[in-house]
Amino acid sequence: FTGDSNEQSLKLLCEYDFVFNLRFSYRECRCRIPILKKVEGGYHAIYPYLSAYPKESEAQKIKISQMIAGHAGVDIVSHSILYLNKDYEREDKLDVKQLFVESDQFFNRRNHPGKNIDECMQEFDINLDEWIDEVNASMEQEPSIQRTKKCTSNRKCKYYDMCFDESLEPDDSVLFLTTSQYKLQAYEEGIRHIKDLDVDKLDGFRLQYAQYMASKNNVFMDRSALLPWIQQIRYPISYLDFEWDTFAIPPYPKMKPFDVLCFQYSLHIEKEDGTLSHLDFFGTGDCRIRFIESLIQNIPETGTILVYNMEGAEKLRLIQLSQQFPQYEKQMESIWTRMVDLSKPFELGLYYDNKMRGHYSLKNVMPAFSDEYSYKELDIQTGLNAVWAYRTFDDCTDNQKKELIEQLRNYCALDTLSEYIVYHGLIDKLKEG
Repeated sequence: FTGDSNEQSLKLLCEYDFVFNLRFSYRECRCRIPILKKVEGGYHAIYPYLSAYPKESEAQKIKISQMIAGHAGVDIVSHSILYLNKDYEREDKLDVKQLFVESDQFFNRRNHPGKNIDECMQEFDINLDEWIDEVNASMEQEPSIQRTKKCTSNRKCKYYDMCFDESLEPDDSVLFLTTSQYKLQAYEEGIRHIKDLDVDKLDGFRLQYAQYMASKNNVFMDRSALLPWIQQIRYPISYLDFEWDTFAIPPYPKMKPFDVLCFQYSLHIEKEDGTLSHLDFFGTGDCRIRFIESLIQNIPETGTILVYNMEGAEKLRLIQLSQQFPQYEKQMESIWTRMVDLSKPFELGLYYDNKMRGHYSLKNVMPAFSDEYSYKELDIQTGLNAVWAYRTFDDCTDNQKKELIEQLRNYCALDTLSEYIVYHGLIDKLKEG
């Protein structure tokens, strides 16, 4: 258990050949070793990962844990990792032996098999006492808050908003210039607006040019490129959005590790006469077939289906479902082949409004066209909130379930209503010239 002493862990090792979640400490540094197994000459450590590609960098943590255990008198002589078999497809029952792979080899950055664990550990030259002293010294120092590329590279640091209050920045702040290698330098030099940047400091990306022009004029629109994009849209127009959950361990048949399960959709349908109707679906448990059949029944057989950021989302979800349930493949293919990505005009810099503040997600784009609706007024405001409602739904009382369904419907419906607002906002801007 958390907080166990070395003595408690050593006692367990004397009593059992297999021990789980052992705790060891050396000075102020503690570690948890998931599995220790007695072998000839010492112990074998096993590290499980809810990942299909444990990376070589994990070896540093393993080496530190080995060193801490060594100070407690536990000699770990070998290591292996358990990771998820990405090719495993669940049948009726979960086969744990097929689900996990045991190996002494990590993966490299490209998800290809890399070096073995011992080779990776040898690359980390760690003096544990010096390392602990450095950490203790840094803890006693006043933190230095400085924005660098590391703050937002790959994924924004979860403490970013605590360190930097961007609400105080202007909408066209140079900090919002996308994929720029010069923006931090420019900000330190006192440049606050994108329009004040030297044009030579732009990296040549179309979206950067759109931001630069919008900084001068509040809004940028490439009319000649936007018009043919609009002209491809055909009535009836379906505005579609899904909500889904991701499962590392497949909970239902025909699912693989990290497959997703769609539990909700919202569908606004606009006819050529301007009438707008709304249909939706919400299901719990293994609702995949009910989801598919409801969507096929409700979505128009003709016309354009507008989806925001569809390639890695709704379109991919339908393709995955057609692989799991090939009897519906043709019907679902007729849906995804009519999809048009509403995010493209913004992602490609065909339209940019300073109100977007360097982002082109639907929640950032919609306020540029209307302030009548807000996610902040909803009980469920994000996709993560929706997932949590789905996960906990079956544990709720009947009254709570009714409330949750209404909250989920309102959230997902606002996504597709936002698509409608954004699409017609683009048309109105084109009419204005």
